[in-house]
Amino acid sequence: MNKKLNDLDPTFKPKVFELLARCIENRLQVIIIETLRTPEQQEINITNGVSWTRKSKHLIGKAIDLAPVSVLELKNWAPKHPDWERLGHIGESLGLTWGGRWKVRDCPHFEEA
Repeated sequence: MNKKLNDLDPTFKPKVFELLARCIENRLQVIIIETLRTPEQQEINITNGVSWTRKSKHLIGKAIDLAPVSVLELKNWAPKHPDWERLGHIGESLGLTWGGRWKVRDCPHFEEA
């Protein structure tokens, strides 16, 4: 699983740095779960039911998965925990698409709109 910020698309990377900076400013500690993904890893994720598309923006470096540290020890990462909404709001304020608003919620996911 790739967590390297340098592997993100050059147009997306500054937005991610701003997202991380705003999290720090808001005292919301986050961890990077994943950045760039290989087609093979995407197929594994689809098989495991943690991804639903072969057109993921992770494949082109225009998506990142982040999680609040506060939820990592909670069951299923507590998808209704208020820190997810805080993180989502920060990302959306930067013009990013947040997976927490999707029909099938993907709270850690942010991508270029």
